[in-house]
Amino acid sequence: MDISLKTTTGYGIYAGTGMNPRATRSVSKDSKINSACEDMEALFIQNMFKEMRASIPKGGLTSGGKAEEMFTSMLDAEMAKTFSASGGIGLSSMVRRQLEDIPEINNTNSLK
Repeated sequence: MDISLKTTTGYGIYAGTGMNPRATRSVSKDSKINSACEDMEALFIQNMFKEMRASIPKGGLTSGGKAEEMFTSMLDAEMAKTFSASGGIGLSSMVRRQLEDIPEINNTNSLK
């Protein structure tokens, strides 16, 4: 049985994390692992973008206050999700290969 992921934007504590508590995910083991790996890679990329932006000196025309901080945070989250879904930096595939080698995860009864 394969149920597709509904694309809705998460708010509150889930904003910018790539996780959405209201989304329905596939019940297959492979899709759960793929989704978790892509979400983890998106979080990593988002934090990388955040740190890259922090290294740029603020002042003058580049200082937009709280509104700019909120916008860039949401922009970084969406760019990270898109980047990860289109192949990313290869982190999700490395993690997926590592998870496939764990016997507890390969047991079909453990992921119900």
